[in-house]
Amino acid sequence: MLQRREIPQAANVFAEQFMEDPLYRFILPDQRTRLNVLRIFFRNYLDMLYPYSNLYASSTQLEGVMLVFYSEKFGSSKIAQLNYWRKIAFAILKSLPACKYIGIKGLFRGVSILRSMSSAWLSMLEDRPYAHMDMLVVQKQYRGTGLVTKMIMPLIDECSSNNVACTLETQNPNNVPLYGRYGFELVDTIKMPDSELEQYCMVYNR
Repeated sequence: MLQRREIPQAANVFAEQFMEDPLYRFILPDQRTRLNVLRIFFRNYLDMLYPYSNLYASSTQLEGVMLVFYSEKFGSSKIAQLNYWRKIAFAILKSLPACKYIGIKGLFRGVSILRSMSSAWLSMLEDRPYAHMDMLVVQKQYRGTGLVTKMIMPLIDECSSNNVACTLETQNPNNVPLYGRYGFELVDTIKMPDSELEQYCMVYNR
């Protein structure tokens, strides 16, 4: 598990591997500035979620990196909710340097799109605790080497042992059958307004 001081390196890996992701291509259509903005975004996003999550890597070389959000770390009190929204506001403020590349309108457009692709669908789990695989990337040169299995299976085993739901979402339709091979089932599809993008919501169910 990565320590907080390792967030910048992990953020760079996420930024580089999400360069061609459909969601981030839609949010940031200018490829020339996309990587710079994603580095700023993921640095602050990981920092915001770190208290509620575990950040895993395949090794110290970060060939693969996975962020898992644990609902039990978050809590359900109103104070917990308030603290979370404060963290979101602070993360947005810390992301203002991205305006150098996309302007203030571009920043808030991105925030609005990400909100529409939120994890609100997880409310269907009601009171059941869950581990949400927020992001998983493998660097291009290591794809096809079994790293996805190496990272996903311990999480699935952990969730099964503790009777915790294992969930994920993706905006890439090619990922749906990939995760299906590990036992994740599609439970909802959310259409993004004014876009062809869809969010595929999946739950492990074996």
